[in-house]
Amino acid sequence: MEGFMTRLRVAIAVAGLAFAASCARTAVPALPELEPGLSITALSPEVEAGGTLALSAFAVLPGGDIPVIEWTSEAGSIVRTAVANEADFIAPPAPGTVMVRATAASGGESFTAEYPVTVLPAGALKKTAMVTIEVDASTLEGVWVDAAHPKEKLTPPLKIKGTFRYDPATGEAFAGGSWPVFEMRDDGLKGDRAAGDGIWTIAMNFEKGDAKVYFAFDDNSTFRVEWESGLAWRLKMAWIDLDEFPDDTTNPAFVPDGDKTIRWTADMAAAAGLHGPAK
Repeated sequence: MEGFMTRLRVAIAVAGLAFAASCARTAVPALPELEPGLSITALSPEVEAGGTLALSAFAVLPGGDIPVIEWTSEAGSIVRTAVANEADFIAPPAPGTVMVRATAASGGESFTAEYPVTVLPAGALKKTAMVTIEVDASTLEGVWVDAAHPKEKLTPPLKIKGTFRYDPATGEAFAGGSWPVFEMRDDGLKGDRAAGDGIWTIAMNFEKGDAKVYFAFDDNSTFRVEWESGLAWRLKMAWIDLDEFPDDTTNPAFVPDGDKTIRWTADMAAAAGLHGPAK
């Protein structure tokens, strides 16, 4: 038995040597040698005006030299970071295209890379749009609805409805909806500028989009015309011609394509003739 084990150990050892020799004869393919050069990368070619864009430079220098990167830009500014081949581009305040350059030198040779950055208007990359609607309630006194109701006034609270859904707790809103009704605010909270100033407000945070969102109003008056109080109906009809879509006579509308505040003011009430017979 002992002789058998000895022969087994010898056989294993011989096989191991043969395997090692075979591995030694197998050539490991060499990695391709990279050409000397310099390139710039970023997570995006776009940045908002005044915003910051992180840039990285990748350099292959002759002899494997460690690169020292120099950064320049046609506009805005460059802020070096703690990492040798990285920098922050601070965009200028005006939109446009800015060329950013990186330069590295080695062994008498100089390598330069360019990266065009598109500077967009502030807020262009924001994915949401905060739409605030304000109504000056001082205009909702003595509103002419018809000959029998020439002096209607607001019966608080002012309410808004439309083709949107809205969560009063979070302020999140979604385009689409079958005219649900929500109370506006005059308590200095959630977008309302001051409590009790008579400016009724609702602030809604939409996902940006280019589809129209329609709206109208209501209050607690018992005098009704069509689907809202007489006063709210008159306000709606007066606002239709004064919104950003004067050719659309269905309802007032807005597009949640960016942050905006939509106001009903005393000047608008005067322009619309809110306190006299409808034109």
